[in-house]
Amino acid sequence: MDANAPDRFPAPGQRRSWARFVLAAVIVVVLTAGATATAGLLNVQSFVDDLRAGGTISGAEAVISRADAGEPQTLLLIGSDHRYGTGAGDARSDTMMLVRIDPDAPATTVLSIPRDLMVSFSWRGAAYGPVKLNETYTVGGEALTARVISRLLGIRINHIANVEFRGFREAIDTIGCVYVDVDHRYWHRNGPGTDQYAEIDVNPGYQLMCGERALDYVRYRHLDNDLVRGARQQDFLRQVRSQYSADRFLDDPHQLTSVIGRRMHTDADLQSVSSLLKLLRLVAFSARRPIQQVALEPTDYRAPDGIQYLQTTAADLRRVRAELLDPDDAPAPPAARAARRRGGRRGGRRGRPASAPTAASLGLADMAETGKQYAISLGPVTFPVYYPRLLPAGATYAPDNRGAEGGYPIVYRTKTPAGMKAAYRLVIPYGGPGNYVGVQGLRWSDPPILRNPSSDHRTVNGKKLDLWYDGTKLRLVAWRTPQAVYWISNTLQKRLSNDQMLWMAGSLTRLGR
Repeated sequence: MDANAPDRFPAPGQRRSWARFVLAAVIVVVLTAGATATAGLLNVQSFVDDLRAGGTISGAEAVISRADAGEPQTLLLIGSDHRYGTGAGDARSDTMMLVRIDPDAPATTVLSIPRDLMVSFSWRGAAYGPVKLNETYTVGGEALTARVISRLLGIRINHIANVEFRGFREAIDTIGCVYVDVDHRYWHRNGPGTDQYAEIDVNPGYQLMCGERALDYVRYRHLDNDLVRGARQQDFLRQVRSQYSADRFLDDPHQLTSVIGRRMHTDADLQSVSSLLKLLRLVAFSARRPIQQVALEPTDYRAPDGIQYLQTTAADLRRVRAELLDPDDAPAPPAARAARRRGGRRGGRRGRPASAPTAASLGLADMAETGKQYAISLGPVTFPVYYPRLLPAGATYAPDNRGAEGGYPIVYRTKTPAGMKAAYRLVIPYGGPGNYVGVQGLRWSDPPILRNPSSDHRTVNGKKLDLWYDGTKLRLVAWRTPQAVYWISNTLQKRLSNDQMLWMAGSLTRLGR
């Protein structure tokens, strides 16, 4: 029988989006570099001075709750096209993100709240609703937005920061280049009869992004939706944070905080040395914790007047609140799971072992011949090419259309500290618009994305797999060989189950064998 046969597998346990990256830069400063700023009061005072230069949010003191030293804190980060109260009547908060920092939690949690979420509220004696959430900013500024979100989720907000997209380019230039795992080709050209957006052309695959290229990636607005974009922003944030070291910040902290500070509008409490130190000390205990994505799962709704909203349910709001305040830890290492199994909790009824899963029972199908032909279409590659024999049932590879509007599959070279390295990418659309599974091969033994794996390793079909989780969901599974590294990346919205991720990685088959 073929050693790769499925049954032989062991059971595996244009502008509006610019603000998103500014928010990511702010979080990077707070979660990564800011933690080390507590080493010197002068650095903190400099940061406070930079925040004061950005201005103070009016009315925030009536909305926010002050946290005692050592208590968890929740930050509301708002991205807007311009500040409330500056004379323009159509100001919008196009990005709203809650960041929960808790030293006793296994992860720092981040929730992107869709701007089109349908809400109702009252303000100064008038009733509003149904309206989109971002209209709260137009009506009452940051304080009203915070009040509505706080009541919607039943969460106390401790600080508010409004970041203008004008600082976007400066923040990118200051942070520098970032390695990004791009899930599919991001492409748009303006022309007669087409949507007029920023023109974009970013190929799939693991690559170094600088300046305009990173900007194109985070502001892409085509062929997906606000939920997918939020997931992409959070994934980008995770990759930035993993590569932006505290040492770089300490070399010249004012260089970065001055860029971000003058583009931020914050609550007055955050502009004091004592409150900022309190936050930074909290972060210092949480700096090494992973960032965990929390996501609403609203549905589309078109009102009788034709306006399209996103609707959610009370049950989903309760779930999101629980995940934000009390995130799950990554699955326990194999030894701990084995101990639990010996206790009988993983067996079937009356202690009988559960039946072993099969590929079909996990929603996987054997696509060996299709994968082989897709890999052959790559053409010459300077290191061994592996493709998965198993794909989710109903899925197939993205069409081989490497013309002006295509890009699948792709062979390329990526810049590394040791020079240019060969790479390839296979792309599998799965799970709805904007969701793609990635199969990456790379002749670089230590890319940043594969550093700091989970302690939970698996061996599937003879391959020792390194794992990276987002909470309890696998987002990346990698396999290392002497010649190259290979990985399977989950979709932005984590549409693949953990077992599907593991079995796909275990089914990686070398072309030509």
